[in-house]
Order: sequence, then C-alpha cells, then structure tokens
Amino acid sequence: MVEVERWTGGLASTLQASMNMTNERFAAWLGIAVRTVAYWHSRPETVPGQANQDVLAAALGRLSDAARTRFAAAISQPAKTSATSTNDHAAVDVVTRATDNISNDPLLSEGITPRESVESLQEEMTLLARAGGMAAFDVFRAVSRLRDETRSLAEHTRRPGILTNLYSVIGQGTSLMASTAFDLGRWDEAAALARASTRYADLAGHASLKAWTYGLQMTLANWRNEPDIALTYYARGMRVAPAGEPRFRLRHIASRSYALLGDGVSVSEVLQAAQRDQDGIGASPDDLSKSVGGEFAFGEARAAACAAAAWLDLGNGAEAAKNACAALASYVAIPVPRRPYSQINGTQIDIAAGHLHMGDLNGAHAALCEVLDLPIHKRNISLIGRLTKVRNLLSVPPWNADSEAHQLAERVSEWLACASARPLELAMQAWK
Repeated sequence: MVEVERWTGGLASTLQASMNMTNERFAAWLGIAVRTVAYWHSRPETVPGQANQDVLAAALGRLSDAARTRFAAAISQPAKTSATSTNDHAAVDVVTRATDNISNDPLLSEGITPRESVESLQEEMTLLARAGGMAAFDVFRAVSRLRDETRSLAEHTRRPGILTNLYSVIGQGTSLMASTAFDLGRWDEAAALARASTRYADLAGHASLKAWTYGLQMTLANWRNEPDIALTYYARGMRVAPAGEPRFRLRHIASRSYALLGDGVSVSEVLQAAQRDQDGIGASPDDLSKSVGGEFAFGEARAAACAAAAWLDLGNGAEAAKNACAALASYVAIPVPRRPYSQINGTQIDIAAGHLHMGDLNGAHAALCEVLDLPIHKRNISLIGRLTKVRNLLSVPPWNADSEAHQLAERVSEWLACASARPLELAMQAWK
C-alpha cells in the first residue's frame, strides 16, 4: 500500500501525472481550485495546508490499481541528497510553519474581503456553470467546495456591496448543486437545495437568479409528475422575473406542466407568449445569462428541447421531432469542450421518441446509437427518465409485435438496468 506522510506540491503533481489528468480535470476530481493545482506545479516544494493534505490523502485511496502502480514507481525514484539535507528539512519545517501561521492569521480575514477574491470566486463558479462536458458528480463536488469557500468569506466580510456579491455566488453554487443532485437521482436533496438557492438569491437581491431557482423547482415538480405544484412556482417566478430571457425560460418550463395536464391549448398559448418574450430579449439582455451563462443560460436550444418534451407528453411526434432536431442542431454548434452532454443525449432520446410516435423505427434507432454507448457514470436521472419513456413506447402496438423493435427494446432495457437504481453510487465508482 502506497502511503504519503506529508504531501508537497511536487507529490501532488506526480499524483496528477499518474492519472493522466489535465489541471482542470485534476482540480475537479479533488474538488479544489484550478489555480491551486497550477501553484503546486510552479512550487513543487510547497507543503499544502491540512485541508488539502486530507484531500490528497483521500484521493490516494481512490486510485485505480494501475494509477497507484504508476504513482508508486514515480515516487520510488531515489531522491538527490546532500550533507546538509537534515538541516534543509528543518529549515523547510520552520518556514512552512511560519508561512501557515501568517497565511491563516485571523486579522487578514476579519471584516475585509478583497474585491479580487470575490471576482476570482465568481470566475471559478462561471467555469463550473459552463462545464457541460463534466459528469454530474464531478460538478457537484467541485461546486460544493467552492460554495463552502465563498460561504466562509461571507461570514467575515462587513462590506454590504461585497456581501451581496458573495450571496450571489453562493446562490449560483447552491443552484448548480441542486441541478446536479437531481441528475444523480437525489430528488429530496435537490428540492431542498433548490429552495435554499431561492433564499440566497433573495438575500442577494438578484431577481434573475431568483426566477431561475423557481424554474428549477418547476422542473423538479414536473419530473415528480406534480404539474399543479410546478404551475404554482411558475406564478411566483413570473412575479419576480425580469423581462426577456428569464420569462422566456419560465414559460417553456410551464409548457411541460400544461402538457402533463393534457392541456394542449395552454401549451400552444404559453409557447406563443414565450415567443413574444424572445422578441424582447435583445432590448432586455439578462446579466445572469450573459455574464455567467452555461447552466444559467436558456437559449434557443433549450427552448426547443422544452417544447419537444411538451409535445411528446401530448403524443405529437411530428412537432416533438421537429423541435428536438432544432435543439440538437443548436447544441452541436457549440464548441466541443462546452457541449452539454446531458442535454445533447436527452435531445437525441426525444428525437427517437418522436420517430416512434410517427411510426419510424429506423429514425428512432439512428437517434439512439450514441446514447446507448454512453458511459455508465454519465447516465443521469434525466436520461434514465427519457429512455424509460422510449422503452414504454416500444412495449405497445405497433412496436410490441415487431422483431426489430423488440431487439431495440432489449438494448434499451440493458442500458436502463445498468444505469437505474443508484446514479450517485455509479458516479462515485467511476472515481475509483
């Protein structure tokens, strides 16, 4: 068993190399800031504080056998020594202790939070909001640590303007945690986090973020098949939502609520109202969408995906497929590192469902090819729910008597058998 008595920046960098990870991926895996990883590379002799010592020790225990073997081989190389090595180590210990004491001096944090610290936290939160290619558990862990760091600063600052900005970052982080907790199948925790994010947005006086959190609560209610509750959140959200994109988003989520109620007239009406909101987006740009973006942006792709899901609930395959194809075209136009894998795969599933409603098995099969090859740790609850609906369609006429449809249904069932039940546990296993 490989053990490290005291981690240094150099040992941490060796651990990273043994896992073949980029700085960004390694930081997300540990749940720390990217700048910390970069600092370890630039200062291999530095000794991380106790919190990061614990993080690195825990990470060592999660290594795969292959990575652990590479790490052991790397650190077993004989180190260069000198006659003064003992004195050097003693000097390093003295310097390290003195540096830690000064860096953690309460006087440095009492009542004062540098604006640069707030900006740095917001920048990191923005990167995580835009990390569409990361698995949900990776995002949750990284956001959780960043949110805790921001919360710690908020406890010490006394400047109202900076405190407001910190509340905003905390609210964004809590919202992202709620969204990813849902993807991991933790519905109760997602609902609790969503409610908390609404309160943080209120503390920050951030109307757009508050409207976004109400939309998240609507989405959760829709997935629980509670459209009436979702529409209650819709009414609350519309009371605070600024004109333009925030209202545009809420109306599209509401279209799914009306669809679950079987109210096609209201679906059409709310989507028409959303179109009017879209026409005003240019005159009323949304700061949350523009400055942070990513998960907090709601452009044409997500709008079309919402409409597709609503039409599917109403059994209108043609409208569903048309909107889902439009959403997919918008998603694949995004640069590859920023493409949201969950939304892309969810849209492909909806395209398949639309084709099944239209009697086109070949179209459904083509749309599902990439989805059925998705790694297990990326099979989140949203995709599970969508693909379950596809399996249900394949189990009723005319498809239940079709041999090719039966083969596709078996592949879908195998996918669901591997992915359902414990998305969070599966995500954690991928880390080991």
